[in-house]
Amino acid sequence: MLRTDADDDLSDPLLAEAAELRASPAYPVAVREYTVAIARFREAPRLINKLIASETRFRLTAYVFCFAAYYEKHGPHGGVTYTQLLELCTQREELSPRLLKTTLTLLKLAGFIKTTRHPSDRRSKSYHPTPRMMDFVKSWIPHAVNALDAVQPDMRRAQMLAEDPDFIPRFAAAAGHEHATGIPLIDRMPEFTCFFGKREGAIPVVLAVMLSDIDSTPLPSRAQIARRFGLSKTQVSNMIAEGSRLGFLATDEAGTPHATAHLRDSYGRFISIELAFYARHMRPG
Repeated sequence: MLRTDADDDLSDPLLAEAAELRASPAYPVAVREYTVAIARFREAPRLINKLIASETRFRLTAYVFCFAAYYEKHGPHGGVTYTQLLELCTQREELSPRLLKTTLTLLKLAGFIKTTRHPSDRRSKSYHPTPRMMDFVKSWIPHAVNALDAVQPDMRRAQMLAEDPDFIPRFAAAAGHEHATGIPLIDRMPEFTCFFGKREGAIPVVLAVMLSDIDSTPLPSRAQIARRFGLSKTQVSNMIAEGSRLGFLATDEAGTPHATAHLRDSYGRFISIELAFYARHMRPG
């Protein structure tokens, strides 16, 4: 039988862990914490916005950071090589060599990575995150930490993040290993992530709509959404049209979009899968 995004395959441990998170009475609080933090994070300077506007570029940025952290601990020379990243692109069909080169160029321009040459082969070089990239990750990771603290307060992950300097490198190394060997998160909800995770501009539009839905507040105009997230008004309109076609959004007579039950369910499930992944690797030292 064809599996849909609405099905829970509890033989998949991560999906079982995600279902446990959704069952928590505090899960709606976690969804709001996640949504508010991610929306704030996506209000980025122009160059950073260009880097994260494409979800595939942003995902590849996370892979670079996590793989570098993993090989810093387990590789002979530290850092992640172009060949190792290219092997990942071969495994993940949506990550092309051209996208890899573009993303690495943007990361260099942003000052997020530095390169070192292999001591015995000057043609081989490794990429290492810079302190600026670490600051970028520190501004991004609280969305997961705060959301998880809402449903698993005894773990005190926000405290770990604040007090343990190895918290982020430890998480990144563990996550890098699973990224390389496990099922990609986006493959667990292909219907939703083909829109949410692969359409440039879809995430900011969904965040704006879901914040309006969660807080029962008026949705900002398309121009306001575009300004807030560094998009064009046309991009916002295109994503509203695409989301409506797929059943995630519905529009009223004035053309204002709102969340459908399908979006609420898909969004909540996707967040639970992400949080289950983070929870698995955000552990004490």
